[in-house]
Amino acid sequence: MTSIYGSALNVVASPEGVKVGDADLIHPDIYASNGVVHLVSSLLIPPGALQLTPQKYLLALNCIKFVHLLDSVGLTNLINDTDTKYTILAPKDDIISIFDDPTFPPSGSEELKKMLQYHFIRGTWTPKKLKQGTLLETVLKEPGLGDRSQVVPVDIHSDDKKNAADKSISFGGASIIGDAG
Repeated sequence: MTSIYGSALNVVASPEGVKVGDADLIHPDIYASNGVVHLVSSLLIPPGALQLTPQKYLLALNCIKFVHLLDSVGLTNLINDTDTKYTILAPKDDIISIFDDPTFPPSGSEELKKMLQYHFIRGTWTPKKLKQGTLLETVLKEPGLGDRSQVVPVDIHSDDKKNAADKSISFGGASIIGDAG
């Protein structure tokens, strides 16, 4: 059988009883005004439903406003797609609050959409892969660049050349917070 969300439900009848996925059918055929209810022994969870997405990580990291802004311009797919790899430059809520003024692009605007696309770098860029002066392609495509991707420069500073943990990394002038080693 197929659920309303398109997930396959494996229903198996045997002399021991009926199983729906891993659950036992406890009470079948409870008639309701809009259909039939079948009581099962446990919650049926579709495959992948509990998969951690970038969106869930961002929400847990207090980047809630960033997620809402992405949603306002139709870019939620960038943080729900688990197949395409991005390095996300995500500001926390307290940073976005600094820019809550009339000069910040309005929610849902094309200008905001472009600004947010600049926060997504194609590929997975760990600190070990980054080199001083590298230009990384963002998701933002500009007509003035022949519809090619806008790039963001990488800047790496280190007080101790031998100790990678002492380096600071910034993208387009914005420093990252956290372990850069």
